[in-house]
Amino acid sequence: MSQQIEALVTIQIPSEMVLVEKTQFEELKANDLRGKMFTMKDFVSRTNRSAKWLKDNILNNPSLIKKLDVENGGFVYYPVSQSDRWLFKATGMIEFIENELWKYLGGAK
Repeated sequence: MSQQIEALVTIQIPSEMVLVEKTQFEELKANDLRGKMFTMKDFVSRTNRSAKWLKDNILNNPSLIKKLDVENGGFVYYPVSQSDRWLFKATGMIEFIENELWKYLGGAK
């Protein structure tokens, strides 16, 4: 027969720290990205792919343009002139990287 000991333990949490449920923490992280925009440099950094690779394989991919374009509810603002620049809704970009980018990683960097 096994024995069981029950103990009451007090753990002090430093005043600069807060204990929250994991689901609440994930929600807070997601909300931190709401309303933020990323640049091409951010996209390159987060995917470890070159801007050229991202443009060739993702951003200018005819089967993805409609889905990605902010004009259609996507997360990518496509530049309309040479002085314009790429912009990405942070929440959409992170979701795409985590859930879909792997499908297109067959190409070279």
